Amino acid sequence: MHTLDYPPGFAFFEYALSNNPVTTRLLRSEWLDERCLALLPDSDNEPSDRCIKFQRITVIVSDVVLFVGAYFATSAMKRLGEDRCGRAPLTTFFLVVSNPGLFLLDHIHFQYNGLMLGILLISIGCLVRGAERGPSTVASQRWELSGAACYAFLLSMKHLYVILAPLYLVYLFRRHCFVTTRTDDGGMIQLRFSASRLACLAFVTLASFLGPFVPFLMQNDPAAQIMQILARLFPFGRGLVHDYWAGNVWALYLFIGKIVSFVLRKLPLPLGAKDKLGSFIPFPVPSPRIVAVCMLIGLIPVIRQAWAVGTWSHTRRQMSNPGKFFIHGVVLSSLSGFMLGYHVHEKAIMTAIVPMTLVAVNTRNTARMFIRMCMFGLFGLLPLLYRPNELPLKTFMYISWIFGAALALERVHVDHIAGYRTVMQFADKICLAFLGVVFAFMEIIHPLVFGENFEFLPLMLTSITCSVGLMWVWGEENEELLHSSVKSAWR
Repeated sequence: MHTLDYPPGFAFFEYALSNNPVTTRLLRSEWLDERCLALLPDSDNEPSDRCIKFQRITVIVSDVVLFVGAYFATSAMKRLGEDRCGRAPLTTFFLVVSNPGLFLLDHIHFQYNGLMLGILLISIGCLVRGAERGPSTVASQRWELSGAACYAFLLSMKHLYVILAPLYLVYLFRRHCFVTTRTDDGGMIQLRFSASRLACLAFVTLASFLGPFVPFLMQNDPAAQIMQILARLFPFGRGLVHDYWAGNVWALYLFIGKIVSFVLRKLPLPLGAKDKLGSFIPFPVPSPRIVAVCMLIGLIPVIRQAWAVGTWSHTRRQMSNPGKFFIHGVVLSSLSGFMLGYHVHEKAIMTAIVPMTLVAVNTRNTARMFIRMCMFGLFGLLPLLYRPNELPLKTFMYISWIFGAALALERVHVDHIAGYRTVMQFADKICLAFLGVVFAFMEIIHPLVFGENFEFLPLMLTSITCSVGLMWVWGEENEELLHSSVKSAWR
């Protein structure tokens, strides 16, 4: 069984779930019906209760990868000296595995985001360990190759992570493929480009990525097979935005366009002019190519700094913490992909929130950015639970986790002289109160006042609110990347 809008690597994962001794025994005992694993038509694909239980158990079991990745990445950050009070690794691990966004998406909405984010965290942990050991050592090369292999395999499971490809490409090319050595005065000097290292990196990456594609490449017409996969992975015919607008730049763009169009129709104009305005769209819908260009422009700050991280000179020293830069690069790349991507789903914000957790313990500023990203990013996931009986659960999860995360980060950043200093500033509390008003309108006021009329209002208001908040965080993360680069770069 293969989910057709996922790359082939995910098909192997599904094959493993469907073909193993445990599943076989469940089928023989008739606890699990064969229809659960069969390819059924859309007209007859209602799953049984046992099938739902089986699939949800597979989600829970696959979260082992998330726990392993969280431990692996947080322990790597500890080795970089980011633990000032002894609480940072445990706090980071707890914030990753307890994130309510993953609970909403995987254990209620039923997906495998935790599995894939766990692989991403393992890849990040490998590259942080490689950066810790410096360039041109055998240990650093092994960790960098391991990180590249994990990312390539992740990309074969979910194409959402393609937005990280420029960062990985530039960072690994500059750090892994150039041989460096230490000078007499203790500095570092870049010697030469190594074709053998590039070949090794290319082999490991391509083997990890192309392995799941082999069955398709062995067909009679492999080109047609690959084109069919690409057409399913990138269905541009679905439009610029999803039915439920993700809280990004395009949601604001389309909202402003609709407002302008509405105002123009209400102007006191001659009848002929109004007829012409009836089909007038003030803001043209961007094509996939335009969106791709915007995404590349958004990645320019990350690409520039990724190139600088690997640059060595006898008169300059490298950034003191390239591993920490790489995590910020992952966060900013993921956030840029969410804000500027074509047909982005609201769940894609988790690809930025989870890596951001790793650096939330670094400074009070990064802690604030993390809380803000979670406030708006997780708020955009709440409409996924739309049933009235789910309202208490999602309300409790959101409020308790936001305040619990803020309290945990305050304990990490405690000042032993000044005492506890709140992570959430006055502006954050105002934003949280405004989100409470929006939530009350969505869940209480709108159903009571409008009933089934204007059903689009709650989702549209949620999207616009989250768009503004996440654009604020996006600008802060760009500034943080530049600030950390200037502060710890060449001297």
